[in-house]
Amino acid sequence: MSDVSIPMSLPLDSDGFLRRECPKCERQFKWLHREAEPSSEIEAPAPEAYFCPYCHEPAPPDAWWTKEQLDYARALAMAEVVGPQLRRFQRSLQSLNRPGGFLRVDVTPSATPRPEALTEPDDMVRVDLPCHLEEPLKIDEAWTAEVACLVCGIRYPAELVRALPEADAEG
Repeated sequence: MSDVSIPMSLPLDSDGFLRRECPKCERQFKWLHREAEPSSEIEAPAPEAYFCPYCHEPAPPDAWWTKEQLDYARALAMAEVVGPQLRRFQRSLQSLNRPGGFLRVDVTPSATPRPEALTEPDDMVRVDLPCHLEEPLKIDEAWTAEVACLVCGIRYPAELVRALPEADAEG
């Protein structure tokens, strides 16, 4: 079977943050999304792991999907790949139905509608970690324990890394 590529986009909040979920503690947070930019310069290799800001545990870069994102991807695959394959299979089986034939086949595949696009609320509070200012996060606003850096795992007290409100930053 050949590989199939299905374009899928995930929503960002109004500040450009993408929702993620720790595969270990299952808490959700957001990291700043950046489009891959084609460049003639040599790009830094992707990290082998990212750290959960809550439980501080590392996991590979492809392990941070939320349950909703995975459900959406599965539903999209059903609508774009499985559904059309089932319809082709249905047509090929029904071609066996000939008048007076020995075999009669009736196949009714279930409908596989395209899933509704995900939405992203503007929730959570931004934190800027001194070790990697270019990698801000958004965490649950009720979180008061230490926050780990996504990139290096260094932990900081939550009250020290919360971003200043814009009004305070300007003044």
